[in-house]
Amino acid sequence: MMPQEIAYVGVDVSKAALDVCVLGGPKVWRVGNDATGWRSLLARLKALERPVVVGVEPSGGYERGLVRALIEAQVEVRWTDPARVRALAKALGAPAKTDAIDAAMIALFVAQARGRPIERDEARQQLKDLLAARQAAGQVARQLKAQAQGLDHAPARLALEDLAVAAALEARRLTREALARLQETRALRDTWARLQTAPGIGPLVAAELVAHMPELGQVSGKAIAKLAGLAPFFRKSGAWTGRAVCSGGRARPRQALYMAAVASLRAKQGPRPIFQRLISAGKPPKLALVACMRRLLVTLNAMIRDNTAWRPEHP
Repeated sequence: MMPQEIAYVGVDVSKAALDVCVLGGPKVWRVGNDATGWRSLLARLKALERPVVVGVEPSGGYERGLVRALIEAQVEVRWTDPARVRALAKALGAPAKTDAIDAAMIALFVAQARGRPIERDEARQQLKDLLAARQAAGQVARQLKAQAQGLDHAPARLALEDLAVAAALEARRLTREALARLQETRALRDTWARLQTAPGIGPLVAAELVAHMPELGQVSGKAIAKLAGLAPFFRKSGAWTGRAVCSGGRARPRQALYMAAVASLRAKQGPRPIFQRLISAGKPPKLALVACMRRLLVTLNAMIRDNTAWRPEHP
C-alpha cells in the first residue's frame, strides 16, 4: 500500500468562530468556536480519510478549547508563528488580511515549515495560568496605587488604595498557589528545583522557565536561545556587514532571565567576568547583559539535559 498523503489544515481562531482551510481544498469554511463547532470540525477532518496535521496560531486563549478537543481526538496539532505566517502571505503576493486568507496561509505554513508540535500538558498549563493571573494582579495593584497618588479627594484615594492592597494580596496568594502546585507536581518539581541551584535563579524565575520553556534539556543550546529571543541574527550582503540583532522569541522567559542575569552578576560564581570582559572590549552594557542571559540559559539547558545541578565550574 502507498503511504497516505497528509492533509494540512489551517485554522484561524477568533472568539466566536473558526475559519478552516484544507490545503488544496476547494474553499474555506467556518464553524463556531464552541463544543458544537469543534465536533463539526472533527467530523469533517475524519471524512478526509487520511492523516491530518492542523496548524493553529496562539490567539489569546481562544484557541485552548479547540486544541484540547483536537488532542483528545488524537489529531496532530502544531503552533504557527503569526509574524512568519504574515510574512509568508506578503511574500506570496497576498497583502490583504482576512480570516479566510489567514486560514489558507496557516495551512501552507504548517505544510512547509511544520511549526511547533503541541502536546497536552495540563499541569504546565495550570502553572502558566496561575503565573499569568499573578502577573495581572500585580500590574493592577501597581496601576491602582499610582492612580491613587494622583487624587486629592481623600475618600476616592483611600478607595483606590484599598483596591490596590487587595490586588497585591491576591498576587501574593497566587504566587503561593503556583509554587505549591509546582512542589506537588512530580513531573515539574525536579526541573524547578534543579534550576534554582544556578546563581540568580529564584523560585519565581524558575517557575516562569518551567512554565514557558518546556523544551529545556530537549534541544540544543542554539535552539533554546532562539526560542527565548536571545540568539543573534547576523546581517550581511556583499561587502556590507550589519550589526547582529536579537529579535522575536518568548517574552515571559526572556523577562525572567533578565532579572536572573542582573541578580547573578552580584553572585561570586556568576557571569560577572564575562560581563566585565565584554564591557572592557567596548561592548554596550545592554549587549553584555544579553550575552550573560544567553550564557545562563544555555547553561540551564545543559543542566536539565544532563540531570545535574549547577556547579561552580559552570560558566
